[in-house]
Amino acid sequence: MKQFIMLFVLLFSISNTISAQQNEITQNQISVIGSVELKEIADQASFYFTIKGVGETLRLAVEDAENKTKILSEKIIQLGIKKNNISTSDFLSGENYGDKAFLSSSRDYQATIVTMIKTDSLDLLRSLLFLISEAEVENISTISFSLKDELGLRRRARIEAGLKAKEKAEDISNALGVKLGRVLTIEEIQPTQTYTNQNQYLYIRGGLNYPNPFNPSSYNVVQEKNLNSQTIDETKGSGFFAKTVSITSQVEVSFAIE
Repeated sequence: MKQFIMLFVLLFSISNTISAQQNEITQNQISVIGSVELKEIADQASFYFTIKGVGETLRLAVEDAENKTKILSEKIIQLGIKKNNISTSDFLSGENYGDKAFLSSSRDYQATIVTMIKTDSLDLLRSLLFLISEAEVENISTISFSLKDELGLRRRARIEAGLKAKEKAEDISNALGVKLGRVLTIEEIQPTQTYTNQNQYLYIRGGLNYPNPFNPSSYNVVQEKNLNSQTIDETKGSGFFAKTVSITSQVEVSFAIE
């Protein structure tokens, strides 16, 4: 019985010691969150256009759509867009229920080809959109802007978020007269994310059902002046199409206090 009591006392003492050490570790630390948002001018853009072909048979409808797409693609290449940056995104075909000819079978079938254009020559974007809008296209999508080196910017954001957390911890510890120690834990609070800052909106034919600014006599452009705190020199971009891409990152870092 004595041995049992002594064993119990020993285990209780060890448990209290470990608990006290854990409490001491918990108390002698500081946790801070580092958040950053990096911005760069977009250096590439992509969008889609849709061409419809009709015919007496399904084959003729497909050939009509294919021929129209080929002619327009050749003009786009002549403008300066690389051939490998033009690709078919989608293809649909079937009976033409929408606008058949009343007294003829020449429009009984339809075929639709959706083509994607990607370019890093943003100076050509305006001319490119005019060229496509003047062709026999059903619609043009809104433009998606991005960065070639997005992965590099995301990596920079994570690193700077960590450095921001360290800077914040140093400021607090210096203000309180304590010494900052080693890193105990690192946790990514919010995964690194990418946003396109739409500080200028351009509505293109068929894009989200907005009017076409190319066929009417005037543009339909909405300016949004709600810019973020960091100033971006948009003269480095391509005039009207100087969109910015934002990368955000947030990490929580715990430091020991010595």
